[in-house]
Amino acid sequence: MLYTPKEVADLLIQTYGASSKGVVLDRDAFEQQTGRERIDHRFIRSVDLELRQMGYVLFDLLNEQGCVVLMGIRTFMETLAEGDMTRAG
Repeated sequence: MLYTPKEVADLLIQTYGASSKGVVLDRDAFEQQTGRERIDHRFIRSVDLELRQMGYVLFDLLNEQGCVVLMGIRTFMETLAEGDMTRAG
């Protein structure tokens, strides 16, 4: 069964929303949860837009690392404020 981006966002929040640090899902696990064999960047972007309304962000690292990262926006902003991430440029 193919899930819509909204349904995938709801499923991710129900499953991983309590994580305080964020969750890394490899390509296979993400494809299995979405009910799709091939995940494209447009679909991930659609899920990300649904998640942002709920206070989460989905990072698309499929090309670089073969995974996606689900993280709360507040957690992401705290990580930026602590200086754990460096800015390019």
